[in-house]
Amino acid sequence: MSKRSKILKEFIWLIAILGIATLLEFAIIEILNLHPVLSIKIQGLIGLMLIGYGIRMGARIWKSYHNQADPNTNGKEVLE
Repeated sequence: MSKRSKILKEFIWLIAILGIATLLEFAIIEILNLHPVLSIKIQGLIGLMLIGYGIRMGARIWKSYHNQADPNTNGKEVLE
């Protein structure tokens, strides 16, 4: 898999998670008619989820660049 397609795939996942989280937040707030403080807490939880995925996405992209440099090292530095 090329680097460009790997990055594109990760950003599509990020946009999908953001969209699902937005729809879920809207549904919870509208259906349950929550107090504004609770809606802010839901937004914070969604924000933490997106930050966590961002870190995971960065690590996966970093790993794919590192492993594709030399497939024989299996992600480990080789001393000569």
